[in-house]
Amino acid sequence: MNIEHARFNMIEQQVKPWRVFDENLLGAMSTLPREQFVSEAQRGLSYADIHMPLGHQQSMLAPREIARLIQALKLTKEDKVLEIGTGSGYSSALLAKLAKMVFSVDIISEFVKSAQKIHRKLAIDNLIVEEGDACDGWMAHAPYDAILITAALPKLSDSLKRNLNKNGRVVCILEHNGGYTAALAQLGGNDKWQYEYLFPVDATLMINAESTNQFVF
Repeated sequence: MNIEHARFNMIEQQVKPWRVFDENLLGAMSTLPREQFVSEAQRGLSYADIHMPLGHQQSMLAPREIARLIQALKLTKEDKVLEIGTGSGYSSALLAKLAKMVFSVDIISEFVKSAQKIHRKLAIDNLIVEEGDACDGWMAHAPYDAILITAALPKLSDSLKRNLNKNGRVVCILEHNGGYTAALAQLGGNDKWQYEYLFPVDATLMINAESTNQFVF
């Protein structure tokens, strides 16, 4: 497989047609070797428009999906970012190319160690990956300008509010209208979450997050 050609096609045929226009993000995706974040057996599919199994009943979102999620954060080089759910470490690395500092947390030790190894190999020095349960936030380095959550949640925890700077924003995947939908959440003047729903997406429920059992028959 011609890796450079596959990466180019990913951007031109998958990411851009999905309304991803942020030039900094597209530039980051054009240089980051996604094939290094998957197993040897999966490398031939590393730029395909599919969810990639990671083990532990978790998966890596399709490139166009993670691109839309990150674009919605509208990151700047001054931002401090929290990622809840490191997974493969690919989205963490993209965030690090766009923000000042990134902290990523995962409850699965294998994911943490693998991502740390890859990030060291790529010499990414503004990214720290830690092991823990950040389902309700991660106060160790708070407050953050932006939070990315790539696993699904029944609802956004109020505990996350104290993790955010003023004008902070959260991009997450929530149960909505009988399925899962990507959403941008910000705090309104009444300290309530205000949502902008972005696009439907298949996702795995976050470990330790309980479903609302909203599917009523």
